[in-house]
Amino acid sequence: MNWWKRLSRRTQMEAQLEKELSFHLEQHTSQLIGRGIPPDEARRQARLALGGPEQVKEKCRDARGTRWLEDLLHDTRYALRTFRGKPGFTVVALLILSLGIGATTVMFTVINSVLLRPLSYPEPDRLVTLRGFTEKFGEFWGFSNLDFGGVKRQSQTLALAAWTYDGGTISEPGEPEYVNGRQISAELFSMLGIAPLQGRAFRLDEDRPGAAAVAIISYGLWQRDFGGQPSTIGRSLVYDGKTYTVVGIAPAGFQLDGDADVFTPLEQRQNTDPRMQNRAARFLRVMARLRPGFRLAEARTELALIARHLAEEYPKSNAGFSMIPYPLQKELVGDVGSTLWLLLGAVGLVLLIACVNIASLLLARAVSRERELAMRVALGAGRGRLARQCLTESAILGVGGGLLGVGLAFVSIHPFVAFWPGSLPRAEEVHVDWRVLVFAVGASLLSGFLFGLAPALCVPVRGVEQTLRPGARSIAGSSRRLHGAFVISEIALAVVLLVSAGMLGHTLLALSSLDPGFNVHNVMATRFALSPGKLGNPEQIRAAWQDVLDRARRVPGVESVALADIIPMRKGENSLPYWTSATPPPTNQEPVALASCVTPDYLKVMGIPLRHGRFFNEHDRIGSEPVVVIDENLAQHAFGSKDAVGRRIWIPAMGATPALVVGIVGHVRQWGLAADGQSRVRDQMYYPFAQVPAPLLHFFSSIMSFAVRTTIPPLNVVEPLRQELRGAAGDQALYEVHTIEQLVSASLARQRFLLLLFGIFAGLALLLACIGIYGVLAYLTGQRVPEIGVRMTLGAKPLDVMRLVLGESLVMIFVGVGVGILAALAAGRILNRLVEGMRPADVSTFAITVPILIVAALFASFVPARRASRVDPVSALRQQ
Repeated sequence: MNWWKRLSRRTQMEAQLEKELSFHLEQHTSQLIGRGIPPDEARRQARLALGGPEQVKEKCRDARGTRWLEDLLHDTRYALRTFRGKPGFTVVALLILSLGIGATTVMFTVINSVLLRPLSYPEPDRLVTLRGFTEKFGEFWGFSNLDFGGVKRQSQTLALAAWTYDGGTISEPGEPEYVNGRQISAELFSMLGIAPLQGRAFRLDEDRPGAAAVAIISYGLWQRDFGGQPSTIGRSLVYDGKTYTVVGIAPAGFQLDGDADVFTPLEQRQNTDPRMQNRAARFLRVMARLRPGFRLAEARTELALIARHLAEEYPKSNAGFSMIPYPLQKELVGDVGSTLWLLLGAVGLVLLIACVNIASLLLARAVSRERELAMRVALGAGRGRLARQCLTESAILGVGGGLLGVGLAFVSIHPFVAFWPGSLPRAEEVHVDWRVLVFAVGASLLSGFLFGLAPALCVPVRGVEQTLRPGARSIAGSSRRLHGAFVISEIALAVVLLVSAGMLGHTLLALSSLDPGFNVHNVMATRFALSPGKLGNPEQIRAAWQDVLDRARRVPGVESVALADIIPMRKGENSLPYWTSATPPPTNQEPVALASCVTPDYLKVMGIPLRHGRFFNEHDRIGSEPVVVIDENLAQHAFGSKDAVGRRIWIPAMGATPALVVGIVGHVRQWGLAADGQSRVRDQMYYPFAQVPAPLLHFFSSIMSFAVRTTIPPLNVVEPLRQELRGAAGDQALYEVHTIEQLVSASLARQRFLLLLFGIFAGLALLLACIGIYGVLAYLTGQRVPEIGVRMTLGAKPLDVMRLVLGESLVMIFVGVGVGILAALAAGRILNRLVEGMRPADVSTFAITVPILIVAALFASFVPARRASRVDPVSALRQQ
């Protein structure tokens, strides 16, 4: 019979055991009577020979193999009865634990979905992304089209594919609208191991110049503009002024660094995009799949060899250039992983404080049960049996708190993801799965074990007689040091979170006070899509942009407007090498500057200060002398203390003729308030849009934005601008509209988000620490009532008693603060490595946060101290 059947038939087996014992007792009694022993004496000797009935029953139950489960059920029922009798304690403990486990479960759910769960592609561990590396720039994502083609032809270990950003106006079907697009190589879908939802992927013969114009559209565009009709395959789509045939529908949720609606073949742009034949133009993102039988280390070795060959063949563009493969999942996640692990560590501290708090409450509660436990020891129960009872009670609390925590996590996950600053990678995949539930169960049981361990270890197995005497306090003396350790650890953990929140607050204040280098008020930046019909020739393009500027200036509320390809603190860059003499420096030793293409009113719109010289004017156009304006950083690095105005600067990307420096402007924190100081490229230069060569105008038109300074709130002019700039065909569009204040604020969004969460965690930690201090002191002073009565009888005043209790509290508080400061210094180093722009911990941070904790802890200590000072000596001595 298996153990489950034994357990389910427990009542019948108990009755059978009772009959069997009675039978053996009667049999032995009959045998003794047969030997001439009187019946009463025979029954007595039979009982002695058989042993105590209950002891015999216990041995028989042990032999069944279900004793542990029976004891567990008994302990569970007893624990539930105990908790029903103490509803206040139970509710407080469950609430504390549910907050800790709920917050921890939310963070683990996000980490599991974003970092741990494999990508939804076949064999995702064999997918990699390629990054470039040079000594000057470090790692970067871009590859040139020519380098991509060379690696694809030579690699034996990798099957490669590439894509780049795109976008344009869809004129048909439906109303004109601007959409994001991607140019992809024909191998992309097969390399990822996925197929279009309907239709097919691009063929290799379609991914070349002059091939038929074909497109794959997103699931969202299919539903929105084509009504989700199966007949969409083969229909026409007018995108960016060109008619494409739809050959496939991408799977729902398919993304390449964000949403895109139209995918077109990459190599069809060979004759229209000058970057395609420029080995120095690194604008492609390259992904690959390891071929069967090869490992990542072998691919890394092969790429190093290919990079060396390319550097030897093309030293001008590829000298010092190397390629590094990384797992694709790491690339998709980016720098989010460090923030998620940091937050999980923070909520882990909150959960640990909650466990310590509940352990302290359970230990204090044990004093009310010391006589019960001592009685069970006197009746033969061992330490293990009583410890198991205590651990069962704590496990039930842990599981109950875990269930509430999982419910809290279900409710909180989506608001947390929505509140994440910017876009959280794989946000659409964040949900609770079996891994999260296993984690929650494990966290609940581990928490229950941690806070149930202390009461279990303090079970009275010695001095039982003393414990059973009226007025005894056996647990108080043995647990005092443990209670003190609990308080010290709670204080120390709270200090870590408080100081961390203080460091983040100090950092945010310091970064917010930085001068961004321009006037952020009443300025709006927006990308703009010109009508595809106006992109036919360079003269038409220049005229179209001038018409856009003229029309925008006529909108009421617009003060000035300018074009720019790069807007401060928004995604986008164009870093170019330069030098200050006719002789170029050695390869890979050229200085680099961020180059921005602008129109003459840009300085006025952005409010960037002009330090020396002039900015661009209407005379700076194609055919005139090339000119640039540099910032004060570049002027100092390139020309030192000499006046840079009137000097010349060689910029190979702009042609062989050196450009004349006509002005110096203030430095702009282009990369954000936090990131600019850590950027490898901090020198900046500006060149006029009117001097952009004709072959590049079509490309520049796809990346230009315009900035608008207004006399009214900037967002109030968005709709008038939209109406004014729609164009005759209604196919010109504003998109990605932001005020500059929004962009500046977004540059600190991650720091602000961390400050908010750490502030919440620190507040919870402070609250839990104060509850812990209050509970411990209330318990300890309650155990010392007879002692306090003796002290007051011998002349101690209420103030002396308060001083005694508060003095003991201060000792625990200061020890906890000391330990916490050391731990906070270590935590500060971690924050410095993980948080962009983080300021190191300074004295002012500790001077603000530590006193807050000390005052709160003393306030929590005051109530037990005041209660102790009001003890009646006569009543106290009677307790003794």
